[in-house]
Amino acid sequence: MAKSKNQAEKTPEQIAQEQIAAENEYVIKNKRVRRQARRRAIIIILLLFLLIIALLAGVTYAIMRFVDNNNFRVSVSQTGTAWLSLSKDYEFTNPTSVLDVSAPRDMDNCTLCNYLDGKLEDIYNTDGPYKGEGSKDYYIATTFFLKNSGNTAVAYSEKISIERAMRNMDKAIRVLMIKDTDPTDEDLGVITVYAANQTDDKGKMLTDENGNALLEEVVPNKEYKPEKISLYDGFQIGEEDLTEDGVWMTKAFQGNGYVLNSELYPLDPGQIIKYTIVIWLEGEDAQCVGDSSSDVDSERGILGGQVKLAVEFVTESK
Repeated sequence: MAKSKNQAEKTPEQIAQEQIAAENEYVIKNKRVRRQARRRAIIIILLLFLLIIALLAGVTYAIMRFVDNNNFRVSVSQTGTAWLSLSKDYEFTNPTSVLDVSAPRDMDNCTLCNYLDGKLEDIYNTDGPYKGEGSKDYYIATTFFLKNSGNTAVAYSEKISIERAMRNMDKAIRVLMIKDTDPTDEDLGVITVYAANQTDDKGKMLTDENGNALLEEVVPNKEYKPEKISLYDGFQIGEEDLTEDGVWMTKAFQGNGYVLNSELYPLDPGQIIKYTIVIWLEGEDAQCVGDSSSDVDSERGILGGQVKLAVEFVTESK
């Protein structure tokens, strides 16, 4: 075959140079391919690394949320010049605006009758979380002090909210609050117990003939008359919480997620109020045990459930 004119005119040196150039071009292209492959590999590694970080962050967040959901928090929310402080002790050794109280992971049932009532004075006399018998398994109990640390009088409200409840636990829990407006005297304060209104096995609220919601007894199905029991010496129970027959009744949860959302109370500069909070699953409450027709587990009812509550004191300048 005859050679082309251009090819025939090329000298051996030119042909050699063209061959070298072609080989160099192949080497350059090959390097580019390797660089692109390395870049893709680096990008993939970075994406995997970021994915692992995101997964770890998600797990950490879930663990933190789990821990948080098992804590009982007390806090103050202040406005204007109001200045409230919380403390585990009357001397306010370590004043703070937030107190966290550890709680049982799963609360089992107990009862106020012949159990918690015998511990109330010990709980009251404990600074901070109560660590006595049964406190790790059955109930939450703590004391703390609220102080007006400012120079002017304020008005504040008490708020107890249910932030989370599992297995309909809010239907059977009791929230007992002891408020002692003068911790220095012999009076141990006023006891109030809050609970959800009575419901049937389907969770429907029960009412009287006038359509009014039925309150729960503090200890249902028991002839429980605390004003005649010496265990309550020093404490006060509001007359409005006792029936004519002396049966101790709860105050109803106030709805919208609130156990309590009180009126405003005055608090003078330097004044200290002691609070005792006890939360338990009342074993005498019918909601503790399910049956074949109820909407809860027929064997366990709501036992083993979890609940997260928060107490907040909200101020307004007077």
